[in-house]
Amino acid sequence: MKIRITILCDNYAGKPFLIGEHGFSALIEQGDKRFLFDTGSGIGLASNLKLLGKNLKGVSRIFLSHGHYDHTGGLAWAIQETGPVNVTAHPELFSRHMAKSPLFEASEPRYIGSPSTQNELESLGAAFTWIDRTIKVEDGLWFVTGVPCKPEQTLHDPQLVLNHGDAVVQDTIVDDASLLIETDTDPVLLLGCAHAGVMNILDHLRDTMKIQKLRAILGGTHLMFFSPERTRAVIDKIEEFGVEQIAVSHCTGMKATVALGAYFKERFAAAVTGSEISF
Repeated sequence: MKIRITILCDNYAGKPFLIGEHGFSALIEQGDKRFLFDTGSGIGLASNLKLLGKNLKGVSRIFLSHGHYDHTGGLAWAIQETGPVNVTAHPELFSRHMAKSPLFEASEPRYIGSPSTQNELESLGAAFTWIDRTIKVEDGLWFVTGVPCKPEQTLHDPQLVLNHGDAVVQDTIVDDASLLIETDTDPVLLLGCAHAGVMNILDHLRDTMKIQKLRAILGGTHLMFFSPERTRAVIDKIEEFGVEQIAVSHCTGMKATVALGAYFKERFAAAVTGSEISF
C-alpha cells in the first residue's frame, strides 16, 4: 500500500508562496484513506493546502499530538472543511497549557493552549475520541501516547508551565502523542513535538510493541534545548533502530537540525512546508 505524507505547516516553507509558521501539520494518505495530523497555528493551513493542490475532503480522522495552539490553531477551520469528523487526542488535550518567558521573571504566564474550546469544536462537527495509552486506531495506524518518561532521558522545556493552585509548576505535556504508521517493510514514526522525549518514545515502541527497526522518523523532535552531548545521545538511540530516513520539522531547533544533518547525511531531510515523503 502506498503511503504519502505531506507537510502542510512547518516553521519554514520549502516552495515559493507557501506560508511558514510556528506550528506543524501533516496530511497522511494511506491507500484510499486520508488523515490529518495536527493543524498548525491556523495561519497557513488553508493557503498551503490550496497551493499544494490538496484539500481536506475525505479526511476521516484528525489526530492531535497535544493541545498547544501551534498544533490546534487550524482545527476549527479544518473541521468546517471536512464536515463532521472524528478527532482523536489524549484526554488532557484541553489542559490550561501556559508559557512563561525566562527573560522576564516577573511576567505572568500566558495561555498557549487550544484557541477553541471543546464545546466550540463539537458544535462545528468534532466527535472526540479520547485515548490515554498506545493502541491501534486504524488498519496500519497506531496512536502512541502514555509514554513512560525516564528522568535521565527527559528534558522538559523550562518555558512550559501550568498553574497549580497558587503555584506555577512545570508542564510535562502529558497529552503528548505520536503516530506509528505501518508500511510494506518497517513502520514510520510521525512526531508532533515529541514532548515525551524522542528517546523515551523509541524505548516505548521497543518495550511495549517489540519494534526493533523503523523505516523513518518524521516531524518535530523538540531538541532545541538539548546540549550537543544530549543531541548525540538521541542520534545514538535513533541508530539503534536502523532508521533509513530522518526528516525533522518545527521544534527540532537549528543547532540540532544541523547536527542531525551532519551525522545522517543522505538519510537526512528537513521536512518543511510542502515536503512530500512517500513509502
